[in-house]
Amino acid sequence: MSDFDQFSDTIGFSLNDSLSDTWSNLNHFLKKWYNKATDAVEDEFSLPVNQTYVNDALQKFVTDNVGAILEMRVELHDDWFRLYCTVNAAGIYAEVASNFGLVHAQLDRNVQRFVFEQKTYTDLLNLRCESFLKRQGIKLAIWFYHKVLKKDPLGFILSYINIARPKDNIIYLDIHRWLKKNKKILTALQKIQVNYGEVEEEQLVLKTQVNYRDLISVTGNDDILSDDDEPEPELMKGPINPISDATDPSQE
Repeated sequence: MSDFDQFSDTIGFSLNDSLSDTWSNLNHFLKKWYNKATDAVEDEFSLPVNQTYVNDALQKFVTDNVGAILEMRVELHDDWFRLYCTVNAAGIYAEVASNFGLVHAQLDRNVQRFVFEQKTYTDLLNLRCESFLKRQGIKLAIWFYHKVLKKDPLGFILSYINIARPKDNIIYLDIHRWLKKNKKILTALQKIQVNYGEVEEEQLVLKTQVNYRDLISVTGNDDILSDDDEPEPELMKGPINPISDATDPSQE
């Protein structure tokens, strides 16, 4: 078995408690690669993230920090996912859902971004308003979007509450604003980067690559992954300010 195969087997984990357990093994193999100056620069490995962790991250980074959103969760399927969202704002309580595909995922030192394609119009699962007129007005607005404009209002809503940036049926979600003050995550992205992602049944698979240029720049006496880089077994903690620059793209 090659060093890369051993490495892939070692870090074929989801981003949950097992991440902490395998971190020392990851450090060992990265040092081994550095010392042997491997030629496998283009090799990628798959990093599966189960659906539970994805929803925990949505709770931690979005729901807990955006007052208008009571719940946001996903159901992951082969090559697509269904997003559920519950909103309570301006006297309006709404439960909505829509289907998406993952167009692009990029997590590196400069860009932390997910790009989604909205595949279906938004389904209005439940709607309660403080007045009958407001309820009818919302239903009329959705009808106008779908039947007259031939598009969906979800992109506009996500932009209005400063979560993501829409362009036609494509939605750009830059998460740098959630990560920029978390040293552990950003340090890891100096050494390992995500090039793209795939949606499978009940899991998100991130196609990941070691950043060899940064590893080779490390001196022989330095730890490639230090104790400061060790992730916490639960979801990453740290100051989160998602609203101030939610529509600004990450610096490229």
